[in-house]
Amino acid sequence: MLRLRGAAVPCGPRAKPADDVGGEISNDELRHDAITDSTACDGRQSVLGMQAAKRELDRADGALLRRGSDMAWPPTAEEFERMRETLAWVAVRSPYYGRVLAAAGVRPEELRDYDDFRRRVPLTFKTDLVANQRAQPPFGEFLAAPREEFASLHTSPGPIYIPRLAEERGGTAVLVDAIAAMGVRRGDVAHVTLSYHVMPGGLRLHRAFEESGCLVINGGTGASRLQVEVARAWGATVYAGTPSFLAHLGDTAREMGLDPRRDLHYRVGFSTAEALTPALRRELEATFGIELYDHCGEAQIGPLAGECRAHDGMHLHARDLFCEFLDIETGEPVAPGGTGELVATQLGPRALPLVRYAPRDVFQLLAGPCPCGDAALRLRFVGQAGAIRKIKGVLVHPAQVQAVTSEFPDLGRFQIVVEQAGRYDRARLRAGTVRPPAEPDGLARALADRLKQTVLIQMEVELVPEADIPEAAAAPRFSEAIVDHRAKA
Repeated sequence: MLRLRGAAVPCGPRAKPADDVGGEISNDELRHDAITDSTACDGRQSVLGMQAAKRELDRADGALLRRGSDMAWPPTAEEFERMRETLAWVAVRSPYYGRVLAAAGVRPEELRDYDDFRRRVPLTFKTDLVANQRAQPPFGEFLAAPREEFASLHTSPGPIYIPRLAEERGGTAVLVDAIAAMGVRRGDVAHVTLSYHVMPGGLRLHRAFEESGCLVINGGTGASRLQVEVARAWGATVYAGTPSFLAHLGDTAREMGLDPRRDLHYRVGFSTAEALTPALRRELEATFGIELYDHCGEAQIGPLAGECRAHDGMHLHARDLFCEFLDIETGEPVAPGGTGELVATQLGPRALPLVRYAPRDVFQLLAGPCPCGDAALRLRFVGQAGAIRKIKGVLVHPAQVQAVTSEFPDLGRFQIVVEQAGRYDRARLRAGTVRPPAEPDGLARALADRLKQTVLIQMEVELVPEADIPEAAAAPRFSEAIVDHRAKA
Protein backbone atom coordinates (compact mmCIF):
# COMPACT_ATOMS: atom_id res chain seq x y z
CA MET A 1 0.00 0.00 0.00
CA LEU A 2 1.44 3.35 -1.05
CA ARG A 3 1.06 5.83 1.79
CA LEU A 4 0.64 9.52 1.05
CA ARG A 5 0.66 12.26 3.67
CA GLY A 6 -2.92 12.42 4.92
CA ALA A 7 -4.08 9.45 2.82
CA ALA A 8 -3.25 5.88 1.88
CA VAL A 9 -3.66 4.93 -1.78
CA PRO A 10 -3.95 1.17 -2.26
CA CYS A 11 -2.92 -0.60 -5.43
CA GLY A 12 -5.98 -1.97 -7.19
CA PRO A 13 -7.26 -3.70 -10.27
CA ARG A 14 -7.33 -0.45 -12.28
CA ALA A 15 -3.67 0.40 -11.66
CA LYS A 16 -1.86 1.84 -14.67
CA PRO A 17 0.01 -0.86 -16.66
CA ALA A 18 3.77 -0.72 -17.08
CA ASP A 19 3.57 0.41 -20.70
CA ASP A 20 1.74 3.60 -19.55
CA VAL A 21 4.52 4.87 -17.29
CA GLY A 22 4.88 8.03 -19.31
CA GLY A 23 1.16 8.85 -19.28
CA GLU A 24 -0.67 11.12 -16.89
CA ILE A 25 -3.03 9.79 -14.22
CA SER A 26 -6.45 11.39 -14.45
CA ASN A 27 -8.36 12.78 -11.46
CA ASP A 28 -10.97 10.05 -11.91
CA GLU A 29 -8.31 7.35 -11.74
CA LEU A 30 -6.68 8.91 -8.68
CA ARG A 31 -10.06 9.12 -7.00
CA HIS A 32 -10.70 5.44 -7.71
CA ASP A 33 -7.26 4.48 -6.41
CA ALA A 34 -7.84 6.45 -3.22
CA ILE A 35 -10.98 4.51 -2.33
CA THR A 36 -10.23 1.02 -3.64
CA ASP A 37 -10.11 -1.63 -0.94
CA SER A 38 -7.48 -3.75 -2.63
CA THR A 39 -4.34 -4.28 -0.55
CA ALA A 40 -1.83 -5.78 -2.98
CA CYS A 41 -0.29 -4.72 -6.27
CA ASP A 42 -0.51 -7.13 -9.20
CA GLY A 43 2.90 -6.20 -10.62
CA ARG A 44 1.42 -4.04 -13.34
CA GLN A 45 1.31 -0.90 -11.15
CA SER A 46 3.20 1.99 -12.66
CA VAL A 47 5.83 2.82 -10.07
CA LEU A 48 6.97 5.95 -11.85
CA GLY A 49 3.42 7.12 -12.47
CA MET A 50 2.41 6.68 -8.85
CA GLN A 51 5.60 8.37 -7.67
CA ALA A 52 4.68 11.35 -9.84
CA ALA A 53 1.19 11.37 -8.31
CA LYS A 54 2.68 11.14 -4.83
CA ARG A 55 4.96 14.11 -5.50
CA GLU A 56 2.01 16.14 -6.78
CA LEU A 57 -0.21 15.30 -3.82
CA ASP A 58 2.60 15.75 -1.28
CA ARG A 59 3.19 19.26 -2.59
CA ALA A 60 -0.49 19.98 -2.12
CA ASP A 61 -0.39 18.55 1.40
CA GLY A 62 2.54 20.75 2.34
CA ALA A 63 0.67 23.82 1.18
CA LEU A 64 -2.47 22.77 2.97
CA LEU A 65 -0.64 22.29 6.26
CA ARG A 66 0.63 25.88 6.36
CA ARG A 67 -0.85 28.07 9.08
CA GLY A 68 -3.53 30.42 7.83
CA SER A 69 -4.46 33.89 9.01
CA ASP A 70 -7.85 35.26 9.95
CA MET A 71 -10.02 35.38 6.85
CA ALA A 72 -11.25 38.59 5.25
CA TRP A 73 -14.79 39.02 3.98
CA PRO A 74 -15.30 39.11 1.07
CA PRO A 75 -12.43 36.63 0.56
CA THR A 76 -9.18 37.68 -1.07
CA ALA A 77 -7.66 35.97 -4.10
CA GLU A 78 -5.07 34.32 -1.85
CA GLU A 79 -7.79 32.89 0.41
CA PHE A 80 -9.70 31.58 -2.58
CA GLU A 81 -6.55 29.88 -3.86
CA ARG A 82 -5.96 28.13 -0.53
CA MET A 83 -9.57 26.94 -0.53
CA ARG A 84 -9.20 25.67 -4.13
CA GLU A 85 -6.08 23.71 -3.14
CA THR A 86 -8.08 22.07 -0.36
CA LEU A 87 -10.95 21.30 -2.73
CA ALA A 88 -8.54 19.59 -5.15
CA TRP A 89 -7.15 17.53 -2.25
CA VAL A 90 -10.64 16.50 -1.15
CA ALA A 91 -11.85 15.69 -4.66
CA VAL A 92 -9.34 12.85 -5.11
CA ARG A 93 -9.69 11.41 -1.61
CA SER A 94 -13.31 11.65 -0.51
CA PRO A 95 -15.67 9.34 -2.42
CA TYR A 96 -18.65 11.48 -1.43
CA TYR A 97 -17.23 14.76 -2.67
CA GLY A 98 -15.64 13.11 -5.69
CA ARG A 99 -19.12 12.03 -6.73
CA VAL A 100 -20.83 15.31 -5.82
CA LEU A 101 -18.32 17.45 -7.67
CA ALA A 102 -18.39 15.19 -10.73
CA ALA A 103 -22.19 15.34 -10.81
CA ALA A 104 -22.01 19.14 -10.68
CA GLY A 105 -19.43 19.20 -13.46
CA VAL A 106 -16.85 20.82 -11.18
CA ARG A 107 -13.10 20.39 -11.58
CA PRO A 108 -11.40 22.36 -8.79
CA GLU A 109 -8.53 23.55 -10.97
CA GLU A 110 -11.01 25.14 -13.38
CA LEU A 111 -12.78 27.31 -10.79
CA ARG A 112 -11.92 30.90 -11.68
CA ASP A 113 -12.82 32.83 -8.53
CA TYR A 114 -14.99 32.83 -5.41
CA ASP A 115 -18.21 33.60 -7.29
CA ASP A 116 -17.56 30.65 -9.60
CA PHE A 117 -17.03 28.42 -6.56
CA ARG A 118 -20.16 29.71 -4.80
CA ARG A 119 -22.42 29.23 -7.81
CA ARG A 120 -21.18 25.80 -8.86
CA VAL A 121 -20.20 23.83 -5.75
CA PRO A 122 -23.26 22.41 -3.91
CA LEU A 123 -23.93 22.98 -0.22
CA THR A 124 -23.48 20.22 2.36
CA PHE A 125 -26.10 20.00 5.11
CA LYS A 126 -25.91 18.16 8.41
CA THR A 127 -28.74 15.91 7.19
CA ASP A 128 -26.52 14.84 4.26
CA LEU A 129 -23.76 13.77 6.64
CA VAL A 130 -26.14 11.94 9.01
CA ALA A 131 -27.90 10.11 6.16
CA ASN A 132 -24.63 9.07 4.54
CA GLN A 133 -23.18 7.71 7.78
CA ARG A 134 -26.37 5.79 8.52
CA ALA A 135 -26.42 4.31 5.02
CA GLN A 136 -22.76 3.24 5.22
CA PRO A 137 -21.85 3.03 8.91
CA PRO A 138 -19.97 4.13 10.79
CA PHE A 139 -18.23 6.94 8.86
CA GLY A 140 -19.97 7.05 5.49
CA GLU A 141 -18.25 8.14 2.27
CA PHE A 142 -17.04 11.57 3.39
CA LEU A 143 -13.72 10.13 4.61
CA ALA A 144 -10.51 11.31 2.99
CA ALA A 145 -8.13 9.07 4.98
CA PRO A 146 -8.06 5.40 6.00
CA ARG A 147 -9.13 4.36 9.49
CA GLU A 148 -5.62 3.39 10.61
CA GLU A 149 -4.53 7.05 10.28
CA PHE A 150 -7.16 8.37 12.71
CA ALA A 151 -5.72 9.90 15.87
CA SER A 152 -8.99 10.39 17.76
CA LEU A 153 -12.75 10.16 17.36
CA HIS A 154 -15.46 12.55 18.53
CA THR A 155 -19.22 12.25 18.35
CA SER A 156 -21.84 14.96 17.98
CA PRO A 157 -25.65 14.73 18.18
CA GLY A 158 -27.19 12.74 15.34
CA PRO A 159 -25.06 10.81 16.11
CA ILE A 160 -22.32 12.02 13.77
CA TYR A 161 -18.91 10.38 14.05
CA ILE A 162 -16.01 12.80 13.55
CA PRO A 163 -12.57 11.19 13.15
CA ARG A 164 -9.47 13.39 13.42
CA LEU A 165 -5.97 13.10 11.95
CA ALA A 166 -2.98 13.78 14.17
CA GLU A 167 -2.17 16.97 12.23
CA GLU A 168 -5.66 18.36 12.73
CA ARG A 169 -5.52 20.87 15.56
CA GLY A 170 -9.27 20.72 16.23
CA GLY A 171 -9.51 24.48 16.66
CA THR A 172 -6.85 24.60 19.40
CA ALA A 173 -4.86 27.40 17.76
CA VAL A 174 -7.79 29.79 17.42
CA LEU A 175 -8.97 28.93 20.94
CA VAL A 176 -5.54 29.88 22.29
CA ASP A 177 -5.94 33.27 20.60
CA ALA A 178 -9.48 33.63 21.95
CA ILE A 179 -8.28 32.82 25.46
CA ALA A 180 -5.52 35.44 25.17
CA ALA A 181 -8.10 38.03 24.06
CA MET A 182 -9.89 37.46 27.39
CA GLY A 183 -6.78 38.48 29.33
CA VAL A 184 -6.02 34.94 30.53
CA ARG A 185 -2.47 34.74 31.85
CA ARG A 186 0.08 31.97 32.24
CA GLY A 187 -0.50 30.41 35.65
CA ASP A 188 -4.25 31.03 35.71
CA VAL A 189 -6.35 28.11 36.93
CA ALA A 190 -8.98 27.22 34.32
CA HIS A 191 -12.09 25.28 35.36
CA VAL A 192 -13.52 23.55 32.24
CA THR A 193 -17.11 22.35 32.75
CA LEU A 194 -18.07 21.26 29.24
CA SER A 195 -18.56 17.54 28.68
CA TYR A 196 -15.43 15.43 28.21
CA HIS A 197 -17.51 12.35 27.39
CA VAL A 198 -17.86 11.59 23.67
CA MET A 199 -18.50 15.25 22.73
CA PRO A 200 -15.45 17.29 21.60
CA GLY A 201 -16.00 20.59 23.42
CA GLY A 202 -14.40 19.88 26.79
CA LEU A 203 -11.25 18.32 25.36
CA ARG A 204 -10.82 21.13 22.80
CA LEU A 205 -10.92 23.78 25.51
CA HIS A 206 -8.73 21.72 27.86
CA ARG A 207 -5.96 21.51 25.24
CA ALA A 208 -6.18 25.22 24.49
CA PHE A 209 -5.91 26.25 28.15
CA GLU A 210 -2.95 23.91 28.62
CA GLU A 211 -1.21 25.49 25.61
CA SER A 212 -1.94 28.89 27.16
CA GLY A 213 0.06 27.91 30.24
CA CYS A 214 -2.88 27.37 32.57
CA LEU A 215 -3.45 24.76 35.24
CA VAL A 216 -6.62 23.05 34.02
CA ILE A 217 -9.33 21.46 36.18
CA ASN A 218 -11.17 18.92 34.05
CA GLY A 219 -14.53 19.43 35.75
CA GLY A 220 -16.84 18.15 33.04
CA THR A 221 -20.57 18.21 33.74
CA GLY A 222 -22.54 17.40 36.91
CA ALA A 223 -21.22 16.81 40.48
CA SER A 224 -21.92 20.45 41.30
CA ARG A 225 -20.92 20.36 45.00
CA LEU A 226 -17.63 18.63 44.22
CA GLN A 227 -16.93 21.14 41.44
CA VAL A 228 -17.50 24.05 43.82
CA GLU A 229 -15.15 22.45 46.36
CA VAL A 230 -12.43 21.83 43.77
CA ALA A 231 -12.75 25.30 42.22
CA ARG A 232 -12.48 26.84 45.69
CA ALA A 233 -9.57 24.64 46.81
CA TRP A 234 -7.51 25.31 43.68
CA GLY A 235 -8.47 28.98 43.44
CA ALA A 236 -9.92 28.70 39.92
CA THR A 237 -9.61 32.08 38.18
CA VAL A 238 -11.14 31.17 34.80
CA TYR A 239 -14.53 29.54 34.21
CA ALA A 240 -15.20 27.77 30.90
CA GLY A 241 -18.60 26.31 30.08
CA THR A 242 -22.26 27.16 29.68
CA PRO A 243 -23.69 30.22 31.44
CA SER A 244 -26.53 28.14 32.91
CA PHE A 245 -24.07 25.80 34.66
CA LEU A 246 -22.19 28.77 36.06
CA ALA A 247 -25.49 30.04 37.49
CA HIS A 248 -26.07 26.57 38.94
CA LEU A 249 -22.64 26.61 40.58
CA GLY A 250 -23.57 29.92 42.19
CA ASP A 251 -26.79 28.43 43.58
CA THR A 252 -24.89 25.37 44.81
CA ALA A 253 -22.27 27.51 46.52
CA ARG A 254 -24.98 29.38 48.42
CA GLU A 255 -26.58 26.07 49.47
CA MET A 256 -23.17 25.12 50.87
CA GLY A 257 -23.09 28.32 52.94
CA LEU A 258 -20.58 30.03 50.65
CA ASP A 259 -20.60 33.48 49.06
CA PRO A 260 -19.77 32.93 45.33
CA ARG A 261 -18.20 36.36 45.01
CA ARG A 262 -16.02 36.03 48.13
CA ASP A 263 -15.26 32.30 48.30
CA LEU A 264 -14.84 31.56 44.58
CA HIS A 265 -12.26 33.49 42.61
CA TYR A 266 -13.35 33.44 38.98
CA ARG A 267 -11.95 36.53 37.24
CA VAL A 268 -13.00 35.86 33.63
CA GLY A 269 -15.32 33.35 31.97
CA PHE A 270 -15.40 31.62 28.58
CA SER A 271 -19.15 31.31 27.95
CA THR A 272 -20.23 28.98 25.16
CA ALA A 273 -22.79 26.42 23.90
CA GLU A 274 -25.76 28.49 25.11
CA ALA A 275 -27.14 31.98 24.61
CA LEU A 276 -25.64 34.53 26.98
CA THR A 277 -28.48 37.04 27.24
CA PRO A 278 -27.80 40.55 28.58
CA ALA A 279 -29.88 39.79 31.68
CA LEU A 280 -28.03 36.54 32.41
CA ARG A 281 -24.67 38.22 31.84
CA ARG A 282 -25.53 40.93 34.39
CA GLU A 283 -26.78 38.35 36.90
CA LEU A 284 -23.65 36.20 36.65
CA GLU A 285 -21.28 39.16 36.77
CA ALA A 286 -23.04 40.41 39.90
CA THR A 287 -22.98 36.95 41.52
CA PHE A 288 -19.32 36.16 40.90
CA GLY A 289 -17.66 39.48 40.07
CA ILE A 290 -16.65 37.83 36.80
CA GLU A 291 -16.15 39.29 33.31
CA LEU A 292 -17.83 36.97 30.79
CA TYR A 293 -16.78 36.54 27.15
CA ASP A 294 -19.32 35.04 24.76
CA HIS A 295 -18.13 32.47 22.19
CA CYS A 296 -19.78 30.29 19.59
CA GLY A 297 -18.86 27.28 17.50
CA GLU A 298 -20.29 24.18 15.90
CA ALA A 299 -19.55 20.53 16.63
CA GLN A 300 -18.44 19.64 13.10
CA ILE A 301 -16.37 22.72 12.24
CA GLY A 302 -15.18 23.67 15.73
CA PRO A 303 -14.80 27.13 17.31
CA LEU A 304 -16.07 29.97 15.16
CA ALA A 305 -16.05 33.34 16.94
CA GLY A 306 -15.49 34.97 20.32
CA GLU A 307 -15.70 38.29 22.13
CA CYS A 308 -12.78 40.56 22.90
CA ARG A 309 -12.58 42.96 25.85
CA ALA A 310 -14.75 45.50 23.99
CA HIS A 311 -17.72 43.07 24.19
CA ASP A 312 -19.13 44.45 20.95
CA GLY A 313 -19.72 41.36 18.83
CA MET A 314 -17.62 38.22 18.41
CA HIS A 315 -14.49 38.22 16.24
CA LEU A 316 -14.50 35.55 13.52
CA HIS A 317 -11.95 32.74 14.03
CA ALA A 318 -11.40 31.56 10.46
CA ARG A 319 -7.75 30.59 10.30
CA ASP A 320 -8.56 27.08 9.06
CA LEU A 321 -12.03 27.80 7.71
CA PHE A 322 -13.15 29.42 4.48
CA CYS A 323 -16.34 31.17 5.62
CA GLU A 324 -19.14 32.60 3.54
CA PHE A 325 -22.09 34.69 4.73
CA LEU A 326 -25.01 34.47 2.33
CA ASP A 327 -28.45 36.02 2.14
CA ILE A 328 -30.91 33.33 3.24
CA GLU A 329 -33.28 34.15 0.37
CA THR A 330 -31.02 34.96 -2.58
CA GLY A 331 -27.82 33.10 -1.69
CA GLU A 332 -25.80 36.22 -2.54
CA PRO A 333 -22.94 37.37 -0.28
CA VAL A 334 -23.93 39.95 2.33
CA ALA A 335 -21.84 42.98 3.19
CA PRO A 336 -20.79 44.07 6.69
CA GLY A 337 -23.88 45.49 8.34
CA GLY A 338 -26.07 42.80 6.79
CA THR A 339 -27.33 39.44 8.02
CA GLY A 340 -26.33 36.17 6.39
CA GLU A 341 -26.21 32.40 6.78
CA LEU A 342 -22.83 30.84 7.52
CA VAL A 343 -21.38 28.39 4.99
CA ALA A 344 -17.96 26.95 5.91
CA THR A 345 -15.31 24.92 4.09
CA GLN A 346 -12.59 23.33 6.22
CA LEU A 347 -9.06 24.07 5.03
CA GLY A 348 -6.17 21.66 5.18
CA PRO A 349 -6.03 17.86 5.42
CA ARG A 350 -8.97 16.36 7.33
CA ALA A 351 -10.03 12.80 8.05
CA LEU A 352 -13.61 13.86 7.35
CA PRO A 353 -13.55 17.08 5.31
CA LEU A 354 -16.58 19.33 4.89
CA VAL A 355 -17.05 21.50 1.81
CA ARG A 356 -19.60 24.34 1.83
CA TYR A 357 -21.10 23.01 5.05
CA ALA A 358 -24.25 24.91 6.05
CA PRO A 359 -25.23 24.37 9.72
CA ARG A 360 -28.13 26.86 9.15
CA ASP A 361 -26.66 29.40 11.61
CA VAL A 362 -27.38 33.04 10.79
CA PHE A 363 -25.20 35.96 11.87
CA GLN A 364 -25.31 39.71 11.68
CA LEU A 365 -22.03 41.09 10.32
CA LEU A 366 -21.03 44.19 12.28
CA ALA A 367 -19.67 47.10 10.29
CA GLY A 368 -16.72 49.25 11.26
CA PRO A 369 -13.51 48.62 13.22
CA CYS A 370 -13.47 47.21 16.74
CA PRO A 371 -12.03 49.41 19.53
CA CYS A 372 -9.72 46.52 20.49
CA GLY A 373 -7.76 46.92 17.24
CA ASP A 374 -8.42 43.36 15.97
CA ALA A 375 -9.30 43.67 12.27
CA ALA A 376 -11.11 40.30 12.14
CA LEU A 377 -14.76 40.47 11.10
CA ARG A 378 -17.19 40.80 14.03
CA LEU A 379 -20.37 38.75 14.23
CA ARG A 380 -23.51 38.67 16.31
CA PHE A 381 -25.42 35.37 16.37
CA VAL A 382 -29.03 35.77 15.22
CA GLY A 383 -30.38 32.21 15.23
CA GLN A 384 -31.22 29.23 13.05
CA ALA A 385 -32.27 29.95 9.48
CA GLY A 386 -35.50 27.93 9.70
CA ALA A 387 -37.00 30.20 12.36
CA ILE A 388 -36.10 33.49 10.66
CA ARG A 389 -38.59 35.74 8.86
CA LYS A 390 -38.01 38.92 6.91
CA ILE A 391 -40.21 41.62 8.44
CA LYS A 392 -40.20 45.17 7.09
CA GLY A 393 -37.12 44.23 5.07
CA VAL A 394 -35.17 43.08 8.15
CA LEU A 395 -34.36 39.48 9.06
CA VAL A 396 -35.82 38.75 12.50
CA HIS A 397 -35.22 35.68 14.68
CA PRO A 398 -37.21 35.03 17.89
CA ALA A 399 -33.94 34.68 19.81
CA GLN A 400 -33.22 38.36 19.14
CA VAL A 401 -36.57 39.29 20.64
CA GLN A 402 -36.02 36.97 23.61
CA ALA A 403 -32.74 38.74 24.35
CA VAL A 404 -34.78 41.93 24.76
CA THR A 405 -37.74 40.50 26.68
CA SER A 406 -35.35 38.79 29.12
CA GLU A 407 -34.32 42.26 30.31
CA PHE A 408 -37.80 42.73 31.79
CA PRO A 409 -38.57 40.49 34.83
CA ASP A 410 -42.34 40.73 34.27
CA LEU A 411 -42.17 39.11 30.81
CA GLY A 412 -42.10 35.48 29.71
CA ARG A 413 -43.12 33.85 26.42
CA PHE A 414 -44.09 35.97 23.42
CA GLN A 415 -45.41 35.82 19.86
CA ILE A 416 -44.64 38.04 16.90
CA VAL A 417 -47.71 38.52 14.71
CA VAL A 418 -47.00 39.78 11.19
CA GLU A 419 -49.74 41.10 8.92
CA GLN A 420 -49.95 42.92 5.60
CA ALA A 421 -51.12 46.53 5.94
CA GLY A 422 -51.49 47.69 2.35
CA ARG A 423 -48.04 47.63 0.80
CA TYR A 424 -46.29 47.42 4.18
CA ASP A 425 -45.72 44.86 6.94
CA ARG A 426 -47.27 45.41 10.33
CA ALA A 427 -45.58 43.67 13.28
CA ARG A 428 -47.15 43.24 16.69
CA LEU A 429 -45.46 41.65 19.69
CA ARG A 430 -47.79 39.80 22.04
CA ALA A 431 -45.68 39.84 25.18
CA GLY A 432 -46.77 37.40 27.88
CA THR A 433 -46.61 38.72 31.44
CA VAL A 434 -45.75 36.34 34.29
CA ARG A 435 -47.30 38.76 36.81
CA PRO A 436 -49.43 41.91 36.49
CA PRO A 437 -46.97 44.75 35.75
CA ALA A 438 -47.04 47.79 38.02
CA GLU A 439 -47.04 50.20 35.06
CA PRO A 440 -48.24 48.37 31.93
CA ASP A 441 -48.11 51.41 29.63
CA GLY A 442 -44.58 52.25 30.69
CA LEU A 443 -43.49 48.64 30.25
CA ALA A 444 -44.98 48.51 26.75
CA ARG A 445 -43.23 51.74 25.72
CA ALA A 446 -39.89 50.65 27.15
CA LEU A 447 -40.16 47.28 25.41
CA ALA A 448 -41.02 48.88 22.05
CA ASP A 449 -38.06 51.25 22.34
CA ARG A 450 -35.61 48.42 23.15
CA LEU A 451 -36.95 46.35 20.24
CA LYS A 452 -36.40 49.25 17.84
CA GLN A 453 -32.84 49.69 19.10
CA THR A 454 -31.97 46.00 19.01
CA VAL A 455 -34.06 44.27 16.33
CA LEU A 456 -34.13 47.43 14.18
CA ILE A 457 -37.85 47.43 13.38
CA GLN A 458 -40.82 49.13 15.00
CA MET A 459 -43.26 46.72 16.68
CA GLU A 460 -46.54 47.43 18.38
CA VAL A 461 -46.56 45.88 21.84
CA GLU A 462 -49.59 44.11 23.34
CA LEU A 463 -49.26 42.83 26.91
CA VAL A 464 -51.22 39.61 27.56
CA PRO A 465 -51.11 36.94 30.29
CA GLU A 466 -48.36 34.43 29.54
CA ALA A 467 -50.99 31.65 29.55
CA ASP A 468 -52.32 33.17 26.30
CA ILE A 469 -49.02 32.42 24.55
CA PRO A 470 -48.58 28.77 23.48
CA GLU A 471 -45.75 26.87 25.14
CA ALA A 472 -44.46 25.92 21.67
CA ALA A 473 -43.49 29.58 21.21
CA ALA A 474 -40.83 29.29 23.92
CA ALA A 475 -37.09 28.82 23.50
CA PRO A 476 -35.18 27.01 22.26
CA ARG A 477 -37.35 25.84 19.34
CA PHE A 478 -39.59 28.92 18.98
CA SER A 479 -41.80 26.82 16.70
CA GLU A 480 -44.86 29.05 17.23
CA ALA A 481 -43.08 32.28 18.09
CA ILE A 482 -43.84 33.92 14.73
CA VAL A 483 -47.37 33.95 13.32
CA ASP A 484 -47.23 35.18 9.72
CA HIS A 485 -50.58 36.26 8.27
CA ARG A 486 -49.10 37.87 5.15
CA ALA A 487 -50.34 36.68 1.78
CA LYS A 488 -47.97 34.18 0.23
CA ALA A 489 -46.49 35.21 -3.10
